[in-house]
Amino acid sequence: MCRYGLTMEPPSPTPLPPQLVDGIRARLDAQDVVGVQIGWVDDNGIVRSRVVPTDQLAGAAHRGVGITAVFAVFDSHDGITFAHEGLSTPSGDVRLVPVIDSVDSVVPLAGQPGLAWVNGRQVAVDGSPWPYDQRAVLERQVSAAAEAGFEVKAGFEVEVVLSHDREDGEVAGAHRGPAYSANAVQDLSGFTRTLLTDLRANGVGIGQLHAEYGASQVEIALDALDPLAACDAQVLARQSIHAAARAHGLRASLAPITTTDGAGNGWHLHTSLWRDGHNALTASEGDGGPHGLSAVGAAYLAGLHRELHGIVAVTAPSTGSLLRRRPHFWAGVYDVWGVENREAALRLVPGGGLLGADHTNVELKPSDASANPYLALATVIGAGLAGVRDGASLDEPVQEDVGGWDDARRSAAGIRALATTHEEQRANLLASDVVREVLGDDLLGAFVACRDADAAWAVEHTDEEIVASLRWVY
Repeated sequence: MCRYGLTMEPPSPTPLPPQLVDGIRARLDAQDVVGVQIGWVDDNGIVRSRVVPTDQLAGAAHRGVGITAVFAVFDSHDGITFAHEGLSTPSGDVRLVPVIDSVDSVVPLAGQPGLAWVNGRQVAVDGSPWPYDQRAVLERQVSAAAEAGFEVKAGFEVEVVLSHDREDGEVAGAHRGPAYSANAVQDLSGFTRTLLTDLRANGVGIGQLHAEYGASQVEIALDALDPLAACDAQVLARQSIHAAARAHGLRASLAPITTTDGAGNGWHLHTSLWRDGHNALTASEGDGGPHGLSAVGAAYLAGLHRELHGIVAVTAPSTGSLLRRRPHFWAGVYDVWGVENREAALRLVPGGGLLGADHTNVELKPSDASANPYLALATVIGAGLAGVRDGASLDEPVQEDVGGWDDARRSAAGIRALATTHEEQRANLLASDVVREVLGDDLLGAFVACRDADAAWAVEHTDEEIVASLRWVY
């Protein structure tokens, strides 16, 4: 196996055990479920799905459902690019297979009565691995972490703008603020009750919900879980948010930016490494490092910092992401890390105190809904593990908002802005050997082709048109 675990192969589909099939069928029948959505997330962060009748689910779990191979080269506007050599024609089929390992894998949707949800993987028609399957990329990194002696925990903070549903597609704020206020929550009382009820019924755990800084914005902090469960929960949370909004005559947008002058939405990604039941980022007695970090913790954070420009090309990849990247909006515009610095691209959240020593984690700010969560988290894990493997050295933290510094001061400190153009971001992506090894050449090629197609579309449109085109996609 190579150092990033790229030879790890997912299992081929096999028939579900009869007892498991009976358990799923009984659960779905008890809730009058007639169809199951098999969902996956494409390279633009868009959730796609196919629906099968409940009596066809067992067959789908064994044989999969046919989908076109060119889903790997759909762009954000549902255009198909054939610029990637590996998928340069409309020919080809793959199988979408529901990931079912327990009765709870298939979730009756509280906000969509009659339908259930299950996450899917994409495999070749003979059941062998398909190099463009995003879920498999994360599975490889989980395996690589295990081989290095670690488990990973991850959690997403999901920001969403809520709007009254308007025929013109513009944003009409569903709460009047102020930011973080109880008044704003009162404006959304019905939606909030429905969402919390649905999330609980759908098995999605959250730590809190609050009105955020942006106009009519809300943030939901999802529980920290193992990587695959965290991404699965994030996808299911998004479906729950949209359904709860519709139930109250609202529209929800998780797009990176919903108006050209707004704060924009992130889904801040928190990660930590664990070993023998303890947080390996936290310094123990005799392993003291800077800012309460262990040697492993310092190297993990250093690995993220070292690869930050390449990471962000995956975690905030879209034309909307580039427009969102502005100073003073807590979007992580510069390649700095800081201790509890919310303007830093990488924010160290130390453990200790009321939180407990095992709470230590690293938050990545420049991450949003136009990223595929499985690829985003895989890239973060791969970069962090590379830092640990190399014993990467951690720079000093930056505790200020460097957006207020002049260019000369930032240059003297060796601080660079993250990309704000497609050309810069593309170059950063292709320059990262770590990101290339995590994604693999095939998927990287398709991913770049999608970004190129989006950029070509954007050249012919204004910023306002770009924002409007993505507003209700997410």
